[in-house]
Parts: sequence; C-alpha cells; structure tokens
Amino acid sequence: MRSVVLEKVGAILDDRGMLGSGLREDDTLGHAPTTGGELDLQPLRAILERDFRYANHQDAEELIIGACQEAQHLYGWVSQAASELIADHLGVSVTRVYGLLTFYADFRTDPPGKHFLLLCHGAACYVMGAHRLIQDLELRHGVGDGEVSADGQLTLQVVNGCLGVCDLAPIMQVDHHQYCGRLTPDRLDRLIEALKRGEPLEDHDETD
Repeated sequence: MRSVVLEKVGAILDDRGMLGSGLREDDTLGHAPTTGGELDLQPLRAILERDFRYANHQDAEELIIGACQEAQHLYGWVSQAASELIADHLGVSVTRVYGLLTFYADFRTDPPGKHFLLLCHGAACYVMGAHRLIQDLELRHGVGDGEVSADGQLTLQVVNGCLGVCDLAPIMQVDHHQYCGRLTPDRLDRLIEALKRGEPLEDHDETD
C-alpha cells in the first residue's frame, strides 16, 4: 500500500537477513509447502539434518533459535509440529523450544495472514498520524498489532523503530518489499481493498 510504492529491499534487514517482523523478505507468508493440507516438514527435517548438529554447534540455545528461524523462513511461522521436530532432533524438550519462541518477539507461533503489514510508529510517523492508521486498521479491517484478521488476509505489526523513509511518513511496508507512504485513513482503506483484490499497488499511487 502505498501512496508511494518503493521497490526497496534490504534497507532494514539486520545482519541475520531478518526483518523487524522476524520474517525474512522471502519468507513464505501463508503459502507454505503442504501435504494433504498439513505443513510438509520434510524441507525442515532436511535442513536440521544437514546444518544442526552438536558436532557443528555446541550451544543448545543457539541451535534452537537457528532452527526456529529456519522453520519460520520456510513456513512463515513455527508450528507445534515444527517445534516438536526441532526438539526431537536436538534432544531437548518441546517446552524449552516453546520457551524461546515466546521469549523472542521475532517468532510467530500462529499462522500469518496472506499479507504482512509493517506499520511504522516512530517519531516522524507518529507526528504525521500513524496512530490514526492503527485505529483504522483495528476498527475497519479487524486487525490489531500482532494479530491476524478474521478473514486471514492481513497480519499487522507496529514497530516503534524507524523504517528509514521518514520523508514519506506515515509509512507502512507491505509484504516485505513495498513501501506505502504519506498514508491517510482513507488512502489506507483503498489500498487494503486493492491488496485484497490482488491489484498491483502501483496502480493506486496517489502521491503527487
């Protein structure tokens, strides 16, 4: 969504290749490999067997976190089945895996919506009305910070840090690669409806 849509990837990636949402920009986001309607754990199993052994890493917590990152990269979230597989492979309890998952805000333990919205609530965006966008998303689109909308279309994360595009405040990043700036509640509504219809967001650029 974008009153301005920028194709700008990597500007806010951290040194692990993870976005502030805890998902990398190429994460699956609701389109995970499945078998018979269930998540296909074979890709994760192959990664664990190849890369996650105590012979290679001696720190159990480091191994758990790394394995969970791989699961989230593959599926967009870390399911109970993935947690059990990781625990079994590393020889630790599921409780220990789940404890780390819930300790670090980057991880998701529920399936994400089809589209991921990362809304900036930093100083510039706050001054320019980001709080009104948050209210609009909750009241009109049924999604609050850290939630998935009832229709499964949207996941919202509000970040207090800066996305680095303050001249376009208030700004939101959509699906990890499109920046939508100079938003108002009305523009936000139109852009979300376009997103749900599968229309290119560039077609709804309203910026002078």
